[in-house]
Amino acid sequence: MAIWVGLSPFPAALFAAQPAKSPVSKQLPSKAAPSGDKSVVWKLAGREGDCTSLDILRKKGPAYADIKSPKDLLDKLKANGHPAEMKEFKAGIRPAVEVRAPTAGIAVMFVRQEHCDKKPPAVGEK
Repeated sequence: MAIWVGLSPFPAALFAAQPAKSPVSKQLPSKAAPSGDKSVVWKLAGREGDCTSLDILRKKGPAYADIKSPKDLLDKLKANGHPAEMKEFKAGIRPAVEVRAPTAGIAVMFVRQEHCDKKPPAVGEK
């Protein structure tokens, strides 16, 4: 063992016992609501940073007319047999939730209504 440790480019202390780490509790930031929260009013993010009503989802079919949240859309897509995924973006001034289902031709970004008046930063601006 002494020969092996002596030949190793790493200090022997790296191989010593390490103290146990306590689990870190993750909490959602206060500015981003969970995507399944029923008290939040959701809008769809538009191409130029505008917000639009969820009524536009009706174009995909009458089954999508009663969608009120990203979780509702995810559940509806899965119930219709489409593999769908949801991803929450919490950074920046406009937290958003993306729902994608390529087989259904749906890829939309949900934004909370209170964030609709905040314009995203211009390209190249930080």
